[in-house]
Amino acid sequence: MRVNCGTILLTLIVLLLLPAILHPACSSYGVDASPSPEGTVMVAEIKGEITRSTAYMVQEVLTVALQTGSRLVVFYVNTPGGELGAVNEIMNLFELSVVPVCVFVSPSGSTAWSGGTYLLMASHIAAMSSGTIIGSCQPVMGGQPVYDAKYVNAMAALMMAHARLHSRNETVAGQFVYLNLNLLPEQARDSGVVEVVANSLPELLSKLEGKTLIQYVNNETGTVAWRLVDDADAERYNPVRKIPLSGVSGAYPLFYQKPVKYYVLDFLVNPYVAYSLLMLGLFGLIIGIKTPGYGAEVGGSISLLLSLLGLGVLGLNVAALLLFALGFTLLLLEIKTGTTVLAVGGITCLVLGSLIVVPAGWLFTSTFVESLRTLLLTISGLLAAFFALIIYKVGKVQRLKSKLEPETLIGETGTAKTTLNPKGQVLVKGEVWSARSAGNTTIPEGSRVKIVKVTGLTLIVEEAE
Repeated sequence: MRVNCGTILLTLIVLLLLPAILHPACSSYGVDASPSPEGTVMVAEIKGEITRSTAYMVQEVLTVALQTGSRLVVFYVNTPGGELGAVNEIMNLFELSVVPVCVFVSPSGSTAWSGGTYLLMASHIAAMSSGTIIGSCQPVMGGQPVYDAKYVNAMAALMMAHARLHSRNETVAGQFVYLNLNLLPEQARDSGVVEVVANSLPELLSKLEGKTLIQYVNNETGTVAWRLVDDADAERYNPVRKIPLSGVSGAYPLFYQKPVKYYVLDFLVNPYVAYSLLMLGLFGLIIGIKTPGYGAEVGGSISLLLSLLGLGVLGLNVAALLLFALGFTLLLLEIKTGTTVLAVGGITCLVLGSLIVVPAGWLFTSTFVESLRTLLLTISGLLAAFFALIIYKVGKVQRLKSKLEPETLIGETGTAKTTLNPKGQVLVKGEVWSARSAGNTTIPEGSRVKIVKVTGLTLIVEEAE
């Protein structure tokens, strides 16, 4: 099967341009000097089902907020819930965050059901907009509510523990789980579950003016807890830490734009997608082993890696390293074999690895991570161009070689360049070949001859009629 070089080149170009097309245009978060004397506020969004992809994104948002010196992180939340593991991880990230976190159920009509309410309870500041709802936190497994007291009590205790850590109504927190309680903004505020009701970010920040977020020892429980209080009341609690919010309404908002890698992860962590990729990968490997050379083993390997990432078996960095290793292996094999499918598969692995490698972490600045990602994508591009050139050149050589193969000359006619007695030379298609006459007859110079057989590099000819 012949492969069109133009198609290969187009495929490689699309693979290279795809990240640039899909990646949202976003400003660098490396703010050297705040545009406002009141500092900055990081603003991000948690929308849709909460998954491990969401947890990775939240970690990156909190890291960027710390690196930019933001005073507050505001998460717009609109979610039906999500995976327990991801929700629990995000709650822990909130509790450990150096920058205070505000969960803002907004805009109007948004919900923070189930996992969303858990996130709200773990935030330093809880806020809702008019027409929003929180609650319905009974655990669900396999699409069905769970009534087993072991799980229900555990989830209620988790909710109540975080409510205590933030000086919120523990009784109502438990009812979110036990009774599937739902509350509107005013009800939630009056019940001591949220601190602020606001309909926009400016209104939210304005209502935080004159407030201080304190961490203190609760005399009733003996535990350290957070509380949002008026500036004048802060010292009454003997706080161990104070975060004044004075002037926060004038802070410059840094809007976090979700990178393409999280859209890819959102797709991969879908259980239906992950298991489909797993089956596709396994069958691809089996077919590839049985019928090598058609690319099934390459596609199967990539599908298998992506499925393991989606199922949570591999973390982002491990999956990225494996994709790089597989990509370079395929490119090395491409040099040895000269097939095009290995080059396409190798470049695909490098591009995917470049997209998901090293999420912004506590040891790396966001500028460094973006520079690293740009460098890796550039390297992938150069490799793509290099192998595209190799593929093109190899294709030309193969086409030329096929034209010069002696076997392809059988049946063609030419001219006797010398007298064949019985050996001599003939001119066929502009090329001079060694020849021998069939039956060892003599063929005069200049006679028309027809190739009837090929022995090695010698043409067996007879006089043409």
